[in-house]
Amino acid sequence: MEQYSNKKFSLFEFNNLEANDENKYELIDEIVLMSPRPNYIHQQIMSRLNLEIGTYLKEKKCMVFSEVELEFDNNVIIPDLSIICGLNDFNIQRYKKAPELVIEIISPGSQYTDTFTKLYKYELFGVKEYWIANPKTEIITVYNFENKTNKDYGKQEKLISSVFNDLEINLSEIFL
Repeated sequence: MEQYSNKKFSLFEFNNLEANDENKYELIDEIVLMSPRPNYIHQQIMSRLNLEIGTYLKEKKCMVFSEVELEFDNNVIIPDLSIICGLNDFNIQRYKKAPELVIEIISPGSQYTDTFTKLYKYELFGVKEYWIANPKTEIITVYNFENKTNKDYGKQEKLISSVFNDLEINLSEIFL
């Protein structure tokens, strides 16, 4: 992720920012961050997680969304994947409540933002569980903010969500 400008932006200014490119823009602590579109491996992992979680949620009143804009405390953050159960709480473009679960897949330029800045912001916002998928190490780190715990799951393990008790994902199906 790159800083878009040295200028600090209000939420109003961010909302009126005109970007004429394919990049993703987020507002965190008055700083506009820009990241390019994800690479093939990133998209592959995101697609597989989306499929596994979407299948699990089929009979539930929740949905998995890719790159939905979350707005809270004058921040606009766009996670790779979010599980949202309050489907009536969307405005036209953004979701303004905490998702149950958020997933970020680390890209070469996003490691610090995903593992520190967003970790802190998601916890403050009230997200219950946060997964950070690392394509290089083939590990997903699960942070449970309710229990104040975290656990690493490797490629040969079965990830078990603490928020959705019967959601289990074989990571050998995610990291091929």
